[in-house]
Amino acid sequence: MFVDTMTNKAYLEIANSPMLWAMVIPTVLAMCVQAYVFIKDAVKAGPIVGLTKEDTKTAIKAGCICSFGPGMSMFTVMIAFMAIMGGPCAWLRLSIIGTITTEMLGATAGATALGVELGGPDYGIIGFANSVWVITLNTWGFFLVNLIFAHRIEKFKGFIDRYDTKMFDAVGMAVMIGCIAKFLSGQCVGGLPKVVAAVSGFVIMLIFMAIGKKKPKFNEFALGLAMLAAIFIAQAVRVM
Repeated sequence: MFVDTMTNKAYLEIANSPMLWAMVIPTVLAMCVQAYVFIKDAVKAGPIVGLTKEDTKTAIKAGCICSFGPGMSMFTVMIAFMAIMGGPCAWLRLSIIGTITTEMLGATAGATALGVELGGPDYGIIGFANSVWVITLNTWGFFLVNLIFAHRIEKFKGFIDRYDTKMFDAVGMAVMIGCIAKFLSGQCVGGLPKVVAAVSGFVIMLIFMAIGKKKPKFNEFALGLAMLAAIFIAQAVRVM
């Protein structure tokens, strides 16, 4: 039978150690630099695709506002993730991937492989290390696909456009709808508050879209406000 060491949360002394913080800070800083470079290049590329400076400012403003909703939900679940995996690992993983579902599944799989429960009394330093390895290796699939295929997408799009100029856009839209539907349906089985969040977000967004037709500038805030409203409504239902 597998027996771990530093159980009963004792492993968190290492998981939250200054050495781990020092190890993850360079990666997070690199992500911040990447974000700055991407935004800077996107602003430069705006005129190339026909965007004015005002269009670019509007897009950046809308993106910042829309990040509030996911940011708030991510902050709440990050607290729970930190309680199990420690602050450095949680900060690093959610800075790179940004989805708690993927990270929790990976951490759980690492613990299950050793026959222990994630964060349970028998979960120790070896279980923690195993979880970190699983959630790290789990992302290599994304990196390899991007490395091998990302630079070929434009050539493939050109090939498809020879036969149907709308096919590529239609497939992209279908993939987006499928991904959203998959994630939404998976969340809706989690209880009434999540169903209420989905339905209320949909209804509120329809209302905001109608308002946006009369007041176009409101569209910049619509998505972010709809997500925030849905979160608060779901929380109200949960505490009732």
